[in-house]
Amino acid sequence: MIGRTDRGWLYVQMLFVPDHLRKHGIATRFLAMAEQEAKARGCRGAYLDTMNPQARDFYIKLGYSVIGELADLEGGHAITWLKKPFSL
Repeated sequence: MIGRTDRGWLYVQMLFVPDHLRKHGIATRFLAMAEQEAKARGCRGAYLDTMNPQARDFYIKLGYSVIGELADLEGGHAITWLKKPFSL
């Protein structure tokens, strides 16, 4: 996982778990640890973007909400932006 905190928010730049390690809660734990650290730094929430529909659904399941989408990218792809406010 790669991310940073800036201007009161955690930006999750990349979260990747290899196929053979998925469905074991690893990504959920990584994200929870990053969110916990961001809260300790005084962040108000987290945001990220994805082009993967399965990842989009995963983040929504973890409390993230869609804040924007750019559809009709080359190859029929779309990019989705999501955020999750923290209750401090």
